Amino acid sequence: MNMASARISKATLLVAALLFALLITAKAEIPEEGHCVWYGMCDRNPQKNATMYLNCAYNGPAKLLEDQIALDGLKTHCPDLVKEITAEDGTISTCCGADNILDMTTNFGQLDTFVSRCPACMDNIKKNFCYFTCHPRHSNFLRPTELYETENSTSVFSTDFVIHPKYTNDTFDSCKNVYSPELNMPALEILCGSAGRDCTPEKLFSYFGNNEFAPFNITYVWASEDLEGVDNVWGNATLTLHPFDVSTTPCNTSDPSMHCLCSDCRSSCPPLPETPEDKGLAMVGSIDALTFSLILIYCAAVVGIIVASCFWRRVSPRRGEGSPLTPDNVGDPGCFEKLSAKMEKSIKRTFSVFARFVAKHPFFFIFVSLIPVILLSVGIMYLQLTTDPVELWASPTSRSRKDKDYFDSHFAPFFRTTQIIIRAKNYDWFNVTTEPSPGAFKTYNFGPALNETFLQEVMTLQNEIENLVGKLDGENVTLRDVCMKPLAPQEDDCLIQSVVNYWQNDPEKLQADIDKGDFAYAKHFISCVSNPVQLSPDLCLGSYGGPIFPYTALGGFLKEDDLISDSPSYWESTALVITILLANHNDKSLLGPALAWEERFLEYMKEIVNGNLTLNMDIAYNAERGIEDELKRESMNDVLTILISYLIMFAYVAIALGNVPSECRRLFVESKILLALGGVTIVMLSVFASLGFYGLVGVPATLFVMEVIPFLVLAVGVDNIFILVQTWQREPRQEGESIEDHVGRVVGKVAPSMLLSTCAEALCFFLGGLSDMPAVYAFALYAALALVIDFLLQMTCFVALLALDARRVESNRWDICCCVEGEKPASTTQEKTVCFKIFQHVYAPFLLKDIVRMIVCIVFLGAFLASLALAPKIEVGLEQDLSMPEDSFVLKYFQYLNRYLSVGPPVYFVMTEGYNFTDFDEQNLVCQVSGCNDDSILQQIFISSLKPETSYLASGASSWLSPYFTWLKDYVDSGFDIGACCRLDSDGNFINSSALVDMNTVTTCMQPEDFEDGRPHPFLFMKHLEDYLNDNPHETLCASAGHPAYGDAVKVLQEPSGEKYVGANYFMAYHSILKTSEDFTNAMDFAYQLSASITSYLQKNSKFTPDVEVFPYSIFYVYYEQYLTMWTDTGVSLGVSVASVFGVMLLLTFDLTSSAVVLLTIAMIVVDMMGMMFWWGISLNAVSLVNLVMAVGISVEFCSHVTHAFATSVQPTRLLRAQEALSTMGSSVLSGITLTKFGGIIVLGFAQSQIFRVFYFRMYLGMVVVGAAHGLVFLPVILSLCGPRLNRVLANEKKERENKAAEEKHGEANIGFQSDLHL
Repeated sequence: MNMASARISKATLLVAALLFALLITAKAEIPEEGHCVWYGMCDRNPQKNATMYLNCAYNGPAKLLEDQIALDGLKTHCPDLVKEITAEDGTISTCCGADNILDMTTNFGQLDTFVSRCPACMDNIKKNFCYFTCHPRHSNFLRPTELYETENSTSVFSTDFVIHPKYTNDTFDSCKNVYSPELNMPALEILCGSAGRDCTPEKLFSYFGNNEFAPFNITYVWASEDLEGVDNVWGNATLTLHPFDVSTTPCNTSDPSMHCLCSDCRSSCPPLPETPEDKGLAMVGSIDALTFSLILIYCAAVVGIIVASCFWRRVSPRRGEGSPLTPDNVGDPGCFEKLSAKMEKSIKRTFSVFARFVAKHPFFFIFVSLIPVILLSVGIMYLQLTTDPVELWASPTSRSRKDKDYFDSHFAPFFRTTQIIIRAKNYDWFNVTTEPSPGAFKTYNFGPALNETFLQEVMTLQNEIENLVGKLDGENVTLRDVCMKPLAPQEDDCLIQSVVNYWQNDPEKLQADIDKGDFAYAKHFISCVSNPVQLSPDLCLGSYGGPIFPYTALGGFLKEDDLISDSPSYWESTALVITILLANHNDKSLLGPALAWEERFLEYMKEIVNGNLTLNMDIAYNAERGIEDELKRESMNDVLTILISYLIMFAYVAIALGNVPSECRRLFVESKILLALGGVTIVMLSVFASLGFYGLVGVPATLFVMEVIPFLVLAVGVDNIFILVQTWQREPRQEGESIEDHVGRVVGKVAPSMLLSTCAEALCFFLGGLSDMPAVYAFALYAALALVIDFLLQMTCFVALLALDARRVESNRWDICCCVEGEKPASTTQEKTVCFKIFQHVYAPFLLKDIVRMIVCIVFLGAFLASLALAPKIEVGLEQDLSMPEDSFVLKYFQYLNRYLSVGPPVYFVMTEGYNFTDFDEQNLVCQVSGCNDDSILQQIFISSLKPETSYLASGASSWLSPYFTWLKDYVDSGFDIGACCRLDSDGNFINSSALVDMNTVTTCMQPEDFEDGRPHPFLFMKHLEDYLNDNPHETLCASAGHPAYGDAVKVLQEPSGEKYVGANYFMAYHSILKTSEDFTNAMDFAYQLSASITSYLQKNSKFTPDVEVFPYSIFYVYYEQYLTMWTDTGVSLGVSVASVFGVMLLLTFDLTSSAVVLLTIAMIVVDMMGMMFWWGISLNAVSLVNLVMAVGISVEFCSHVTHAFATSVQPTRLLRAQEALSTMGSSVLSGITLTKFGGIIVLGFAQSQIFRVFYFRMYLGMVVVGAAHGLVFLPVILSLCGPRLNRVLANEKKERENKAAEEKHGEANIGFQSDLHL
């Protein structure tokens, strides 16, 4: 609904005052014989108001017209008539006096308001009035049928007008597409009275002749031939009447003075381009080319895998070259092997020494590591949490955000909407028969929403809502305090778009219509939806003084996927819509009263709906604050679910981290509950420290940060904890080795792998911070820092805790209850975990069988290629209902919007400041009235709207420019200055009054010489622009007044010299119905393309402002712009993340093969995640993009540890190295990140929030399942087949250590033997 609608005030129908017209001119075949039937004006019409005068009856020849003002007026408005009746001596004789001409031209001022955009239409209609009023022989087609006699005069009370259908049809055709932007509806719907949308040539002219504003009744009689023997009202003779028929001008004429633009004349429109077919991917049969290609690749690959498998099976017994069983420890090590070994030893040595030092001083390092973390955590008090969706989804540097900021800073912000959608229950359809013309009946099938009882119930509900009172700081807040009042101060009622406002929200008026019977109320409804701005015979304007547009107040009258047509069946409505608009403010501190009233409204509606107080109504409702309130409630509801999820993960870690001893009496000694809790606490402290740090430096957090970061850091942290502890459990303490040395050696062994994964993940996320999407940017920064802090705490605090726990175990004390001393172990042998034993003896040997490896390769390749084929088919967007909890009232509101919405949101085409509107040529580049360019920007917008299926525009754009011209010209030189739009007092000041007439008026603002082709001279353009923008309609006059529709659409600026100019301004159109994310995105995309074309057009053709820009703005653009580039953003974010992992792997290992294998595996995980998203109905948006980036980080945990273990293993063959890596690291990955996350994720499936279940439960479960499958199944297989060859430096060093140990052992044996001999 448009604010402009308000301007449609009561003035609208005065057009009907043009009622008393009758003929048209041009080639006029009017006989030479004839005379007048009237001349001058006599008595008031006793059946009309006091301003309605009858024409004096006069049955004589035409009289000479000598009044110069009247002559000038006749020449201006009736040039064809003047040309026809001017005598050879230049004199003009007419059947109208100066008073008749003044009255006629005065009414032309109103006609000009509605149809002046199309000169041909205006000229054709004027001919009707001109010939009817003044033709010197109009007795040829006029026959008075009734006279009104008084003591002093005789007047014509009614007359017949015999008219040819060709003239009325041609005139109607020239006007049928003329649009009135002031009233936001076709002009003929206004001029046709109650017929409105059902207007025909007969109804149009009949309304001209007989309506409340006609001074006397004129009955049009259509005839194609002369009427013979017609009675004369004077009874002295019979008449022969000749049908009035003069030539008309088609609206698409080539005459530039008469030509109408496409927006008002469809025959002037250029051919519309064919809608291009959405070809998408090329098809091969019924399969798209990509899928077909991947199927071929898969088939070829399967054949290749089977052939290779058979080949290896044949050569493996002979240990052939290239076989996984072939030892690759021969030859001299290469350069990269040496660098890799050197880097490995350096990291191992550094961390081993450091860990030994930490283990010797555990309490010191616990204290030293926790102090800075705790200090950083204090910054949480300064943390800013971003909940504003605009801040969350739109980058401050994004186009839509800049456009929104520009719009909000230059114009009033978008109003706040409160809406109730009411579906009728327990009511049936019913028929209503009307008689639009005598003997012609029409039956309407009315929907249940228009049942009289239901309408009364809705009016009662609406009035109760209007009377609601909110509370703010103890003060009452009423609807009138916060609502939009477009016609204030003249009209103080709130703008409420509702069907019951056709009765001005007055129950007594509705009841009166119901009491009349014969469905009088339904007929009133039909009249109002046909012409919402009529004043007579039905008063249809809302109580606020403006129209109620049926497409905003009714629902259910459109069929599935239908658009608003030229003749919608509004009476078939099944639902009613009440829309209340509240004032909005850029300064959020001023929104308190509106928020208070909205809060009371929502409370009241919940009471109504939940209390079953409306048995016959099915109600959906929402207020502007409703969505944000529900999001907050949703977050609170899911706190318990998230807490349970984390508790389950904590409990699992506490239990699983300990070893299950073979001696049950050692259970409480071998337990690791305190150590596990310490590790989990470290994870949470790292999250707190990250939050605190960014709180101190001012980087706002988002809900993603609060909900996702703990999950991510816990996954990585727990995985490292399991690797560290289980390695410590598996590595036996060597003879003579102290606890500190043991801890140092274990940490040195696993630290390179932990450092590698942490660096890769941290860099991955830090680079993710380069994204300009706020949600991704904040998540990446917080996650990266949290991972770094977690790693540092694990290398200090947790290592210290591990040393303390080792001392506890050595002293045989219970876990938790350290004061209790348990039993000593029967054996000092270090027991391995159950998971390790299963992996070592069962799973690894089975997985690495030849046949199993072949099947794994085939299955995983198939899954990857299938996912690759499906990934482009993932829907982009986020349906708004997913963001709401399932029990939210907003969900039902969204559903009803989609079901009953019949118009889309408004879109503003904003022109930046500085455009020179005073110049005619510059105006022609923009406007859409006579004389404007056929390709003006408003014409381009309109032509685009003719194809709503591709443009998503339902209408052309309304412009303040042409109504301003109309407003300036209103009643100029008409003699009716007191009723003009722009009027001046005796001091030359503008009279800002909405009175119908103002007796203080001295003259109009402009004079005829101030205009050129209907526009003010350039030096006068700015003189009254601000007055226009502040003026309201004058009761039933001056519908073009600018304040209701354009008061905020134009900014008037002032140069330092004092000269004023037009600043930023906008033109408003409507989008078509938008229901899905795809609709919203496509609508925005087309608007951007159109505005780019418009901007290029202006910059190319403007003489004064070549840097002018036009951009589109609608309230939803900031939320949907991300989807225009979502695939690009996804590709860049994931590409950078995966590349950073590869770079870190290569830098820290100097192992190209290992890095490539990890790169391949992570890429496969991400692609398979996308395939899962398609099958599980997960769309691509900022939430899922964050999860995909996180999946890259999680994938590092699944891949890097196993790969590093493989690369550093010194087993002679790839198969043995893969088996060892899978047994050692694979078991830790399974018991660590996999099972820990799995338990916590399952709980998320029970969250109330749909967004949690879809984007967290499903995607997190996918991360774990897909990641574990690739890390524990595919990766070991691929490593066994084509993993990096043995690092011969490490292998040689191990061989040297073994030889040295053997020599030392042999030496000790020899010494012992010699000693024995000596003895």
